[in-house]
Amino acid sequence: MPLDRAEAATAGKAPHPAWLFFKRWMANPLTMASITPSSPALGRLIARNVRREPDEVVVEYGGGTGPITRCLLESGIPSSRLFTAEIDPNLASYLRRQFPDVTILEGDVRNIRQMLPEQHIGKVGTVVVGIPMILIPLSAQQVIVDEIFKIMPEGRYFLAYTYSTGSPLKHKELGMKARRVGFTLANIPPAHVWAYSR
Repeated sequence: MPLDRAEAATAGKAPHPAWLFFKRWMANPLTMASITPSSPALGRLIARNVRREPDEVVVEYGGGTGPITRCLLESGIPSSRLFTAEIDPNLASYLRRQFPDVTILEGDVRNIRQMLPEQHIGKVGTVVVGIPMILIPLSAQQVIVDEIFKIMPEGRYFLAYTYSTGSPLKHKELGMKARRVGFTLANIPPAHVWAYSR
């Protein structure tokens, strides 16, 4: 099959992340929260709220093209202590090329305990949720949330960012406490970061 003009122009080299992100959004609009990658301002806001003890790791859900991954690394999280989960095979492949020292977990985060190395179960300081939870049915949200708390020490919170003004999760129905920890206009669209605990 012949390449279209845009693909022919980029053949043999990595696609621009915004173009790749948009193409994957077009292919799977319900699995991606936005048509554009997250901004550095949002990434820095998230990174400021991440908790990780020296023997713990951080797990990111929905790496996309890696803008939040990059900010987490720039904040000082060692690449060996960062795991990024991505369900889209094209995006997972892109992330592996861009971040060869970060472990990319390809698959559905409902199976996170099967994807994450066993020695890190219970040693996840913070989970950063970048998948569009607001679009996910409550029953699936419950599975995702339950699995998150099974990989973190007791008493911890996880982070989720959203482009809606309210909580992306029905926290009361899911048995959680919620608080908004930040907001940035320097993102398209403007974004809110929430912390959830039990």
